[in-house]
Amino acid sequence: MKFWPKYRRTIFTITLLIASIIGMAEYKQQLEQEKLLQYEVYFWTFAVLFWGTLTGVIFTQIYDRWESYQQLKNEHAKAELALLKSKVDPHFFFNTLNNLYGLTVGKSEKAPDVILKLSEIMRYVIYDSSDERVPLNKEVEYLEKYIELFKIRFHKKVDISFSSEIENENELIAPLILSIFVENAFKHGAEQLIENAFIHIYLKAENGTLNFLVKNNFKRKKDTTKSGIGLTNLKKRLKLIYPKKHQLALQKDERLFTANLTINLR
Repeated sequence: MKFWPKYRRTIFTITLLIASIIGMAEYKQQLEQEKLLQYEVYFWTFAVLFWGTLTGVIFTQIYDRWESYQQLKNEHAKAELALLKSKVDPHFFFNTLNNLYGLTVGKSEKAPDVILKLSEIMRYVIYDSSDERVPLNKEVEYLEKYIELFKIRFHKKVDISFSSEIENENELIAPLILSIFVENAFKHGAEQLIENAFIHIYLKAENGTLNFLVKNNFKRKKDTTKSGIGLTNLKKRLKLIYPKKHQLALQKDERLFTANLTINLR
């Protein structure tokens, strides 16, 4: 039943083509025997019907092929997005579990809080992030818990600040887009520095436009030209989810890394 409309269209088209060919042949024969205006009008009527139907068939085939191509393209994009999303760096979870083990062995009062926050983060990553879009306030809550867990992990002092200005908390955003910058700042910045580490994060959402800014200092290494897999995957995700609707500026100075992301959410 699913293919019946297309099947019926094919039968109708073939019928028109056959009828128009028979009509042209019949009135061409009549014209050869007797040159009447009436026969000529009939002949050209069937000719127009034939070429019109044939043109319609050609354009229909082109459209069907284009539609199939777009469907395949969309399916490929969805599959690629799922793959990129599955590549969330497990570095954070491993380190947090190691830290949790230390807190548990030492019977620290922080252990229950760490377990609770980690479970909430894992719930968001496993369940909520399966949606194409999530409310912005959920993504922000995830970021806040993410940052809190990092703070608990560190035994050294790190200057971490996160401020946000959100006009509409129910504005929708693709999940796990913003956390990559924060993860990158901790992994390549605060974790590598012995002292004076800082991470400053600022988020603003207004009139359907999101601006997300992350600044952190880092330890200078010999080879700093390569981008991490997290940022590389993020660039691909942004290109697939927000084509021509985002701007990403990454700037690396002597000891300062700045990530500035702007997204048109609508």
